[in-house]
Amino acid sequence: MRGRDIKRFSYNFADLYLINTHNGVEQNGIPPVNIDDYPAVKKHLDVYYSKLKEREDKGITPYNLRSCAYMEEFNKQKIIYSEIVQSPQFFLDERGEFFVEATSFLITGEHLDYLVDWLNSSIIAWVFKQFYAGGGLGKKGFRYKKKFLEQLPIPKPRNDMKYENTNDLIKAYLDLTDEETNFISSSVNL
Repeated sequence: MRGRDIKRFSYNFADLYLINTHNGVEQNGIPPVNIDDYPAVKKHLDVYYSKLKEREDKGITPYNLRSCAYMEEFNKQKIIYSEIVQSPQFFLDERGEFFVEATSFLITGEHLDYLVDWLNSSIIAWVFKQFYAGGGLGKKGFRYKKKFLEQLPIPKPRNDMKYENTNDLIKAYLDLTDEETNFISSSVNL
């Protein structure tokens, strides 16, 4: 997936694929990809063989990618998001999708279903834009930089707080009035 494919709570699959000729995952007993098992891919990569063999970051063969210590993170449940958007666009991936790093990012850990609801809420979008994103990008844009996302004061989930929707839950956590909630919701483009 590319950053533009990520939507709020979902994504649009653009029928694009990544060729991952990985170097294996030793701790999981996954062997390196043998390029000879994929003749069409090998034929395609052979066009670039002189450049492949000169790479400093190659794996055990010029066709393999170097070892990646966090390869298994892609297969875990994770939140994927685009950095520059008009409104919050956080998606909970439970299928192990891959994406281009330069335009989208991921969050792994616990309580991701809870966290994705908070990150997609109008209240947290407003808080982020006002206090963490340096005012955002123009009137409608957001830049969700990892450094600032990590600073968002999102409380851990509590079993004693159950609400029908996330905005009501956040309103209760933050002790917001209806007037404050309505102002915030009208200020965010969702």
